Amino acid sequence: MCSINNQYYKGVTIYIRSFNIERDGEKYGTYYQAVRSYREKGKVKQEVIHLGEHQTAEDALAAWPQEIQELERTRPKQAKKLQQKLDRLRELG
Repeated sequence: MCSINNQYYKGVTIYIRSFNIERDGEKYGTYYQAVRSYREKGKVKQEVIHLGEHQTAEDALAAWPQEIQELERTRPKQAKKLQQKLDRLRELG
């Protein structure tokens, strides 16, 4: 796991965290998360949005609307979940 690419959205710091997927010593790929850290009642909390294969929030914002349209035809529940993630990501940006 490593953190890359701090960016500012609406005065809030969002950073991208990457995870390498490995099984039996072989690398299968990398997935990314947009993370916003904040304090609530003196404790540090994080809001995490899984970006999957998209390396930046902008890449996910650009790709997800098309993915949602494709999923609506065959997998409406997954389309709804992806739409919710898209809405959350837009709220941060």
